[in-house]
Amino acid sequence: MQEPTAVTPQNPGRQPLADGRSIAGRSGPGTDPAISIRGLSKRYRHPWTQKVTRGLEPLTLDVHRGEVFGYLGPNGAGKTTTLKILTGLLKPTGGTAMILGEPIERVSSRARIGFLPEQPYFYDSLNGVEYLEFVARLSGMGAHEATRAGRAWLAKVGLGERERQVLRKYSKGMLQRLGLAAAMVHEPQLLILDEPMSGLDPFGRRDVRDLILEQRQRGTTVLFSSHILPDVEALCDRVAILLEGRLERVATVGDLIEGTAPVVEVQVEGARVFEIPARLAAVVERADTGGSTALRLREPDRLQDLLAWLLSERIAVHGVTPVRPSLEQLFMAAAEHSAFQAQNERRPA
Repeated sequence: MQEPTAVTPQNPGRQPLADGRSIAGRSGPGTDPAISIRGLSKRYRHPWTQKVTRGLEPLTLDVHRGEVFGYLGPNGAGKTTTLKILTGLLKPTGGTAMILGEPIERVSSRARIGFLPEQPYFYDSLNGVEYLEFVARLSGMGAHEATRAGRAWLAKVGLGERERQVLRKYSKGMLQRLGLAAAMVHEPQLLILDEPMSGLDPFGRRDVRDLILEQRQRGTTVLFSSHILPDVEALCDRVAILLEGRLERVATVGDLIEGTAPVVEVQVEGARVFEIPARLAAVVERADTGGSTALRLREPDRLQDLLAWLLSERIAVHGVTPVRPSLEQLFMAAAEHSAFQAQNERRPA
């Protein structure tokens, strides 16, 4: 179990970005990133066969102070490996990393971290308050302060009415909430959360999103991995996509979406038999669902041409909507591109 030390979180001033916006605590000149990774890698060697498995390709990445950073990838992509290396639970094969200005090899680098692992361990004979008191005392808090903080955080994660219930009677979702409280009870400067939405119902996910946004308002840096892409899209300043141990891309959600081809969807009357003319067939895709028909136009500058044809054919138009791709679609596109690259690399010359 992690043994954090209680600190008073700093709240650096808001530094302007190039376009006039600002993010609390954003790294700037003379300010170290919250996390700085250079060439970090991990290899696993089977003890019997001596076969080497690549867990993480050389990774170079910065997480700015005060931002919420999403770490995305399918199972086995290397997300948990990265987070375990940063928190001292695994040793890297190569490369270096700094946390809040300190090398990860130093135990003191973990003093200002709050960490929620993917599969947290709990002492199930304790109740909620006792467990959080225990974690808070490990972080350096006094007995009175630890009790106060434990009760306050138990209430914040929606478990205030169950503070005396022993943990063996907690559901999976309740334990996940308790793990989040334990990660934040000592007010860390950096939160590292591995799948924090796992096991939560929609109400629990909403509460966790609110807690993460609250931490960002305080200037806390948040790095979290997740499979739940709508939550990532709603929360993150930037995201990194990791596939098969290799970093594919780092960008803001806005930049990812702006870099994609625009699409316009035209809703027309359903159950109508018509053939799209040859001049538009290459850029228009038809989809029939539930009695309605949608025409997806991949070249928006040809919208007037499409509408003129629909009018000439007396096909009623019910709506015209610009369609923004979701983060899930972008993620799947990156995964397909990565798989194609890997296939080409495996082909003999």
